[in-house]
Amino acid sequence: MRSISRIFTGILISVLMCLVVPAMADTVRPSDLSVDEIAKELSNPVTALAVINNDFDYVFYQGSLADASDESAYKYRLQPSIPIPLSNGKNILMRFTLPINGRQPIYEADEEYSPFLIRQIASTIPTDGTFDNYHGHSHLGDVGFDIAYGGVSENGFISMYGIAAVFPTSQDLSQSIDQIRLGPDIALGKVTSWGVYGGRLKHLTGVSGEDAWDTNMTTLKVFFAYGLGNGWQIISNPVIAYDWEGDTDNKLFVPIGAGVAKTMKWGRMPLKMAFEVQKYIASPDSIGPDWLFKLSITPVIPNPFQR
Repeated sequence: MRSISRIFTGILISVLMCLVVPAMADTVRPSDLSVDEIAKELSNPVTALAVINNDFDYVFYQGSLADASDESAYKYRLQPSIPIPLSNGKNILMRFTLPINGRQPIYEADEEYSPFLIRQIASTIPTDGTFDNYHGHSHLGDVGFDIAYGGVSENGFISMYGIAAVFPTSQDLSQSIDQIRLGPDIALGKVTSWGVYGGRLKHLTGVSGEDAWDTNMTTLKVFFAYGLGNGWQIISNPVIAYDWEGDTDNKLFVPIGAGVAKTMKWGRMPLKMAFEVQKYIASPDSIGPDWLFKLSITPVIPNPFQR
């Protein structure tokens, strides 16, 4: 299955290159922008800048399962994002997501249960199990790949339409959904004089792989950034999620929160650092996130597709 996912990705990129490279055009150059303009650009999910997102998440859990409130987890995500500029002012956007999972809550009863599986069978899961602290080693998770078409219109309207995929590359099968997941990826929003706001909607469905369970997850990532000047912003980027296959009271995730971001130039390289805290006001009943602390470091890199 892993070889199939690699072949699929390679073919997709090859076809994309053949289609769009002849249409490449000039795009936004970091050297032409102020730090406030770069900060606003980096808050836009369809940014014309090539970047490498580095996200560090630390999660505290809650839930009705024994000791669920004592659990925590951490994850690192490396996400290169490369826009290919087109002659009409839009971009083809390619994003790769490589997650490194650290300690994750794995419930051990008659077998091992990860949180996504617990959500599906919450009403029948054994209640005499314990959480295994062994899962503290770092390993590659399920790799994602997004490809989309989008940009910002002259009046500041943000639009993006694409396809998202996740491949079962996890080195720890107890944490992998073990399916190829595929679905639409859409973003709409607005760039204003003071900042950026909008939402990015994604739905992933299992299309191949493990057939012992179904996967249907919808996520809405809200993005908001208010500029304070000199590269500073107030930000809020909660991800609302709904697991259509979850058992009763184990479907909905709703966090609220905010943070601060600072964009600067480190030599010639623009760099954005952000910190955000989120509290979940709705979370799966058996075990789900309670608090999320997020640190993001995003350098702007040279775009190989820019003239």
